[in-house]
Amino acid sequence: MPVRIAFIGAGKVGCSLARYLGENGAAELVGFFSRTPEHAQEAAAFAGGVAFKTAADAVLASDVTFLTCTDVELPKIAAQAAAVLGEAAAGKVVAHCSGALPSDVLAPLREAGAAVASCHPLYAVSSRFDCWQELERAWFTLEGDDAAVELLEALLASCGNRTARIPAEQKTRYHAAAVMASNLVVGLYDLAASELATCGFAPADAEAALAPLFLGNAEHIAADGVAASLTGPAARGDAATIDAHLSCLCGDTKQVYQLLTRVLYSIAGQN
Repeated sequence: MPVRIAFIGAGKVGCSLARYLGENGAAELVGFFSRTPEHAQEAAAFAGGVAFKTAADAVLASDVTFLTCTDVELPKIAAQAAAVLGEAAAGKVVAHCSGALPSDVLAPLREAGAAVASCHPLYAVSSRFDCWQELERAWFTLEGDDAAVELLEALLASCGNRTARIPAEQKTRYHAAAVMASNLVVGLYDLAASELATCGFAPADAEAALAPLFLGNAEHIAADGVAASLTGPAARGDAATIDAHLSCLCGDTKQVYQLLTRVLYSIAGQN
């Protein structure tokens, strides 16, 4: 029988993950709860199921409930749902999708008898309705009770996704790593585009001109690994060029260049 899944939270991750899992025969999407009823109705129209009136209703109707609300809301929703459900929580699986928080934030539900976990897609979900098909390429990081993690591993494996299980105490470090590979890259790209603008590029042209370089490099890293993909002056040991770069940079851009060049020297030493 397909696993019945429900979502508490109808934002980007909730809509995308619900549609993605619901399209696979291993899961039956039963619906959404949101503090804003219109959001739950929109999500149900997009992905399937119904709009529930309460969070507890969503848990009761499902085998697995995903909490895709904000991190700040997680403890309150867990406590409220546990208080309403009581013994009815026994045997349920509840997983939140926060990258930064461990499954312990769902402790009230665990104490009520549910198996709890964190289930985080290692992917930048930027749209409620346009990213769901992209999740096929994502790894998912799991942490929590064995029963919950094993069920989620099987569900995601049926969709073709790879998973990794980490200890609860490493969630913050894990999230920092994800931010470095995703959000901080946006900042690095902006610094590079700003330098091109100083050279005379129109700002929009600067961002567009860097795109093939950026995407090509990302593809090589994904296919061949970091060490095999390194090019440029650090890979060649060209200290003169690096010194020339540093002489024309200033402020934060210069500091970022210096710090990352030290990392690149270390990577070059692996070859």
